[in-house]
Amino acid sequence: MRVLALLILLSVTAVARAEDPADSFPQFCDAWIEKLAARERDNAAHIKWESDGSIVKGDYLGYTHEHTCITKMGTQSTPVGKIIYREIKYEKLGPTVEEAEHTEARPVETTEITEIFRYAGGKWIY
Repeated sequence: MRVLALLILLSVTAVARAEDPADSFPQFCDAWIEKLAARERDNAAHIKWESDGSIVKGDYLGYTHEHTCITKMGTQSTPVGKIIYREIKYEKLGPTVEEAEHTEARPVETTEITEIFRYAGGKWIY
């Protein structure tokens, strides 16, 4: 009987741990950062170029890979997660679009971003 009770207790404890929202947030956080990396690649591939006669300029948004993931209990016992990272505005310059496309992007503005998520229905929601 003790063995059965111990097995049930271990099983319930394992299920509770598996369903702990804080345990799943690091994976969610990493997946979010990967989505930002894909967005940055798309932004860089679709730059809108402007010309002022002698120079062509284009900019796009990028994101740092360095980030912080935090979870805590919110109001009404709703788990809350935060992802903090930096958004960077990059600029490319050149005499022509073709040449500007091949120049190294120069960071011109950095903004710290905090995204807040809640846990509901067994998943993290934006």
